[in-house]
Amino acid sequence: SLCDVAILVVDLMHGLEQQTIESLTMLRKRGVPFVIALNKVDRCYAWKTLKDTPIRDALKEQPDGTMSEFRTRATEAKVQLQEQGVNSNLYWEMGEDDWMSSDFIPLVPTSAIGGEGVQDVLLLLCQMAQKKAWKSLMWHGNLQATVLEVKAIDGLGMTVDVLVVNGYIREGDRAVFCTLDGPIVTEIRGLLTPPPSREMRIKSEYIHHKEIKGALGVKVIGNGLEKVM
Repeated sequence: SLCDVAILVVDLMHGLEQQTIESLTMLRKRGVPFVIALNKVDRCYAWKTLKDTPIRDALKEQPDGTMSEFRTRATEAKVQLQEQGVNSNLYWEMGEDDWMSSDFIPLVPTSAIGGEGVQDVLLLLCQMAQKKAWKSLMWHGNLQATVLEVKAIDGLGMTVDVLVVNGYIREGDRAVFCTLDGPIVTEIRGLLTPPPSREMRIKSEYIHHKEIKGALGVKVIGNGLEKVM
């Protein structure tokens, strides 16, 4: 799996949906450590936005009615997760034994719009990576990369979105790609990344690079990439 640690986003307003259940099953099957973000907490009635605030501080400032709805919806999410065989709890209510158990998953209420709880998620991911995935996260200089998508871009021709996990990839390097007709060897003519905080798959003004160091997603330009897998 390309995934070392993960965030599973659950809509607090709708609970577990089929796609979420499929993602949950995949993460558990592959043994990937993950946290669950109970997103859209700002949709609770009369939510008072406190931009980019730790979630516990934000919850302390909410009216009683808002907190009542939040607790009800959080409990419903926990019940739905339990039905899928997943033990979970709000992360600040987890005991020491819960943290030691690989079957107990922390829940972090978040608002993608207001930013409440986002720093809590990042903190938990860092802690989880240090405790459970430190070996797989150790960087090394040997190139390790995986093709994510092949796409034609106006003005650039056929490009390949690649996740460079370890090592370096440089403009002018000769690269071997797997295709439907067998391996091909091509020269890398360009390395592009989107602007900071932009999704690589969304069209934008790309930044050109002479060299990319993992871990980073990059769009590779080269010849004969049409059938790359």
